[in-house]
Amino acid sequence: MVLPIIDVGLMNEHLTAHQGIIYRFRNYEKLVKDPFLQKVLAEHIIVLQDHVRVMLELLEPDQTGWVALATGNPDVDPGLISDQHAGDTNVKALVTDLMSTSKHMAKSNYGSALEMANPNVKHVHFQMAMQEASFQNHYAHFMKHKGWAFAPKSSAEVQLKTIEKYIG
Repeated sequence: MVLPIIDVGLMNEHLTAHQGIIYRFRNYEKLVKDPFLQKVLAEHIIVLQDHVRVMLELLEPDQTGWVALATGNPDVDPGLISDQHAGDTNVKALVTDLMSTSKHMAKSNYGSALEMANPNVKHVHFQMAMQEASFQNHYAHFMKHKGWAFAPKSSAEVQLKTIEKYIG
């Protein structure tokens, strides 16, 4: 199928990003010792390679059928998280990057899907966004387990003032 130029341009951008991210994640794979992180990162690389496969297949002008992802949302047992590396700033920085990359890719895939015109291209990019959001959740869970996550809290007063603004 010949795709709208917006779809081709966005996938070209995504393919370039995927090349660099897969390379970086493979390097991270050599550094990671935690069983949970090893499993999540290995699955993440497989999923990213599937994204590349699907985009290349979609770009094939002779393609006439529906193209689908071969991978689903990641499912990794949180019980695999070890108690090692609790104070390791290198692991913390690495996981922060993994989480940030997943978040950025989820937003990028979702935003791109909204712009894309071909229904198949649009559909797989929404799926890719969900997969990346799932990876972000896994990395965030790891960060929380290690005590590295911080989310500032509001106050009851601020929340009540917000409610008042909209009801009266």
